[in-house]
Amino acid sequence: MDKEEFLSEDILTGKIYDRTVIKKLLSYVLRYKASGLLSIFMVLITTVLFLLGPYLFGYAIDHGINKGDKALIYRTALAILGIETLRLILVVVQSYNIQAIGQKVMLDVRMELFSHVQSLPVSFFDKNPVGRVVTRLTNDIAAIGELFSAGVIVVIGDIFIIIGIFVAMVMLNWKLAIITISVFPIIVVIALWFGKHMKNSFREIRRKLARINAYLNENITGMKVIQLFNREKKNYSKFDEINDDYLKEQVKYIRYFAVFQPAINLVSALAIGLVLWYGAVRYMHGFLTLGVLVAFLAYIHDLFDPIRDIVEKYNIFQGAMASSERVFGLMKEPSEVDYIIPNPGKELSRRDFKGEIEFQNIWFAYNGSDYVLRDISFHIGPGQSVALVGVTGSGKTSIASVLTRLYEIQKGAILLDQIDIRKIEKVGLRYVVGLVSQDVFLFSGTLRDNITLFNPLSDSKILGTIESLGLMPFIDRMPKGLDMEVAERGANLSVGERQFISLSRIILYDPQVIILDEATSSMDPISEVLIQHAIQKVTQGRTSIFIAHRLSTILHCDKIIVLSKGEKVEEGSHEELLRLGGLYSQLYKVYMKEELIGHA
Repeated sequence: MDKEEFLSEDILTGKIYDRTVIKKLLSYVLRYKASGLLSIFMVLITTVLFLLGPYLFGYAIDHGINKGDKALIYRTALAILGIETLRLILVVVQSYNIQAIGQKVMLDVRMELFSHVQSLPVSFFDKNPVGRVVTRLTNDIAAIGELFSAGVIVVIGDIFIIIGIFVAMVMLNWKLAIITISVFPIIVVIALWFGKHMKNSFREIRRKLARINAYLNENITGMKVIQLFNREKKNYSKFDEINDDYLKEQVKYIRYFAVFQPAINLVSALAIGLVLWYGAVRYMHGFLTLGVLVAFLAYIHDLFDPIRDIVEKYNIFQGAMASSERVFGLMKEPSEVDYIIPNPGKELSRRDFKGEIEFQNIWFAYNGSDYVLRDISFHIGPGQSVALVGVTGSGKTSIASVLTRLYEIQKGAILLDQIDIRKIEKVGLRYVVGLVSQDVFLFSGTLRDNITLFNPLSDSKILGTIESLGLMPFIDRMPKGLDMEVAERGANLSVGERQFISLSRIILYDPQVIILDEATSSMDPISEVLIQHAIQKVTQGRTSIFIAHRLSTILHCDKIIVLSKGEKVEEGSHEELLRLGGLYSQLYKVYMKEELIGHA
């Protein structure tokens, strides 16, 4: 696979233990202070109960078994049983509480991220595959949730146990405690070495998982094209390379982790061996009781359990940190409001809106300085109908995009009723400027849902609007009328039926300016006639902009603007432009020739 292909992917930089990332994560936990404090309190109690077990066991040996005190042995056994039962109950409650915190944090992060994703400009989605964004909202947030539900509080409990065991060891016999502590520098060295390699490997795993999701999304969405052009084997081969790349990174991580655990176990065995040797010598010389030695060995065994647990949680922590960087990195992406002129917020009143539009020396590029609109200027009066004409790539659709502020211009100004649209709050702007696109996006749901965009509107209002536009034939041929289920992306609808939904949708939205981008392209003749009549009714009394290749759809317009290579080259009525004998005249002659051939 060409490695350059994925250079645009999110390759993380900086330290994985970024304070800002940890601070941001803690801000979500602090929303549930009561539950968090309760968990920490239960951790403290369970730690104390845990530490009592080995001590009581050693005490029973020295004061019960050695002295033959059966009553003391019975009491100690009952005490240990009671302690373990209470600890078990607390662990169950603590586990439930921790899981609840994790799920709530995951919900908060996902909702905040989803809200932010909705505010991102369209240009962001042009550069970032959908699969990668979905990975942020699913896999990465799940990793963060796992950190809180199975990581943070549990690790805090493990740390308390380690500290408590050290304190208990020192109280029992400080010399044996020093011998135990002597092996800890080895653990630190092992942890640092493996941690460095596991960290980088885990970050690569997350990055390559996002690559898989992005590729899967692209292929499943484009399955029709893949099958029509027999791309199955080639795409399978390419996916095999991506998947194999992910597998290699996973195996690499597993290799590190597989060596890490035995290394810790080896250090544990070394500590037990040293304590057993030195403790046995001290016991044989009468400087140490058997109960203390047994209790000490139990503490050492228990000491390495939380260390192993921390090691097991290490991969969760690594995954959560890598995922957090990605999630918070996405949250830092500037939203649409970050692109507007300072101190925005001026709203347009629908009641007072006139519909005057003016482009003043507009320059616009999707990328860098590769301008697709060059010094464009024109004026549209209130209620006028204007057509944008030109060959593919001349900049027609780009004008619609900048007028609705799906993209921001680099130079010039667009005025709406003499107000710079960058000073108009976007929600208000899009209430008065509506777009009917050639590519109609439909959601899974009923026909009603797609027309109303899930807004609570009565059937009488919906059907009344459709009837007034003369579009009832579309409803009549639907099996269940408004209750018909629409497949994903409208796969069970024709081009005309999709455009019917789009037009009905925009009318119920009731904007004062309507932009129709190739609204009747690729339609059957009957559907085209119905849609054309509806468009004439819709645009009556409104400022309207038509973008069309088929010149028959724009002959009635008040004004025609001709574009070529991002520049305005002609402007005038149909008759004026024909008399001019320029580009429009040439396009019209070609169109008429095609019409004659088509009717022959």
